[in-house]
Amino acid sequence: MKKIVLLFIMVFSTLPLIAAEAAINYNGEVVNVKGNFPIVGAKAPVARVTEPDFSIKTIGGKSERVQVIATVPSIDTPICSAQSKRFDDEIKQFDGVDMTVVSMDLPYADDRFCKGHGIKNISIASDFAYREVGENYGVIVTDGELKGLLIRAVFVIGKNGRVVYQEIVPNVGDEPDFKKIMQAIKTASSHN
Repeated sequence: MKKIVLLFIMVFSTLPLIAAEAAINYNGEVVNVKGNFPIVGAKAPVARVTEPDFSIKTIGGKSERVQVIATVPSIDTPICSAQSKRFDDEIKQFDGVDMTVVSMDLPYADDRFCKGHGIKNISIASDFAYREVGENYGVIVTDGELKGLLIRAVFVIGKNGRVVYQEIVPNVGDEPDFKKIMQAIKTASSHN
């Protein structure tokens, strides 16, 4: 009986994660992504990322702050760079929000970007060492020119560790919907 109950709890507790492959558009071509994509209401997976100084930051899960995780293919591309700078500018209006932009870029590139753009309000981090964000959030490209990189996606996580907003940008060349993201952060910040 204990084995059956334990199995039920394990299956039931993972239902909000969709383990599936999906496809996005990159330069007119379809590229596939895989991993465990957490839907709204799901527990946000915990993942380790490497910061520009090579320290390890843990993101996802319960926190005393609302968290925002944005994934991008590379901080060195014009769209990813502009998106990250805009997030840095807009996130400062919210107290108690921890935002992390994650790519597969090396911490050296992240450090150069932060210093070159005066990034002060968000963290820029790398998934290169652990690859937990790509797999745990279902945002790693499995084929084509971008194989091994992360797609453009955003997850807003409430203090309770649950995903309150998620967006997978269907075209890698487009930015996410900043208005919806800021509204989700505002809503999550107003709840204890």
